[in-house]
Amino acid sequence: MNRIRHTRRDLLRYLGASALALPLLSRGRPTFANPEAPPKRIIFFYTPNGTVPVNFWPKGGELDFELSQILTPLAEHRDDLLVLGNVDMESAFNGPGDAHQKGTGQSLTATELLEGTFAGDAGESAGWAGGVSIDQKIAQAIGQETPFPSVELGMLVGKSDVGGRISYRGPGDPIPPENDPAAAYARLFGDPQASLGDLERQRRTRQRLLDQVSLDYRRLADRMEDQDREKLEIHVSSLASIQDRLQGAGVQFGGECKVLDLGAPLDPSRVEQLPAIGKLQMDLLAMAMACDLTRVGTLMWTHSAADYVYSFMGEELREGHHSLAHKGDEDTKMVEHNTRINTWYAEQLAYLISSLKAIPEGGGTLFDSCVLVWVNEQAKGNNHDRRQMPYVLAGSAGGYFNTGRYVVQPKTATHNQLFVSLQNAMGIDDDQFGNPVYNSGELPGLRA
Repeated sequence: MNRIRHTRRDLLRYLGASALALPLLSRGRPTFANPEAPPKRIIFFYTPNGTVPVNFWPKGGELDFELSQILTPLAEHRDDLLVLGNVDMESAFNGPGDAHQKGTGQSLTATELLEGTFAGDAGESAGWAGGVSIDQKIAQAIGQETPFPSVELGMLVGKSDVGGRISYRGPGDPIPPENDPAAAYARLFGDPQASLGDLERQRRTRQRLLDQVSLDYRRLADRMEDQDREKLEIHVSSLASIQDRLQGAGVQFGGECKVLDLGAPLDPSRVEQLPAIGKLQMDLLAMAMACDLTRVGTLMWTHSAADYVYSFMGEELREGHHSLAHKGDEDTKMVEHNTRINTWYAEQLAYLISSLKAIPEGGGTLFDSCVLVWVNEQAKGNNHDRRQMPYVLAGSAGGYFNTGRYVVQPKTATHNQLFVSLQNAMGIDDDQFGNPVYNSGELPGLRA
């Protein structure tokens, strides 16, 4: 058993807990089966603590809508947006957990949480989410085409609990986001200064560790109960998949797939460095897609209910984001501060869109094949509402969505339906996602 723990510890040291670093073995730009129709990509952009509805929702009709104060930073990309009205996170009113736990754990799963011991508000508690997340369902369908099925990045996510996870391979199986841009770079791209000999030795070391861990796991299987043996087989299958990827080509620099300059080291735990950390993480994800390392990504901006003070936006902001979100509507000063934070998040989304548009691909840009999905765990922070969720899509996913519109559902829809639309856009022919009790079929009116 000591040997098993040792090899697994070594494995995680070399591979990282949430992503596998592949060696840089070749040069040249990514190639696709049909260069005129690049593969589709999807990015989920999570922000916490709800929004300020009065300052979020556009005014006007479907085509002549006027962007709100919070959405104004997206004005340059107005024709690429779908602002979605009258969509509820219905599933998140059910199951274990407090409002933030339910909202975060179900933000991408649309399935009730499992019972568990993560402490919440008012004596509530919960476990991990009870189903696969939409990003991972998509990754499981298309991820075999890239070195990384998906990439999960975070900014100040912190604690390892249900409020700090949005991606799930399945029930009770969360994927931790990488919060350190330097670590994310190393896992995605390796060391650009290393020689080919160094990289090959690194690959062989990883392969040896994977072989040893697989052997140790199989030796354990004979001594396990059926249920534990089934879980173990899932781990062994995952290791086999990693082994296959190690045999494939690594990062291909060239063309628009370029080495990034990370600049001076950043402390990923310092709130004042959040703007710089977020920019690096977005740059890394954009470049990972330009290099065709992955086609599925998530960006998680802080832990759910995080109470970080965003003093980098001005000294007058002296209360944490979670506290601001809980202020009453009559506290106009604090509501204005909360509006500024949500507007800042819209600025970050605008930066990511611009970054993707700046990368040429085929006869257009990388953005043309993308859809970005802005999600939250609440609609309104001070009452924990999860109806009328502030969902925004950016990008047409290669022409699948008809953008440049403010689409208000004629009757209340659910985020299950939104995720059905997204999985269909990414090539998964399925009319259900999450718990079908809360609706099935696509969200009407989004297709081109």
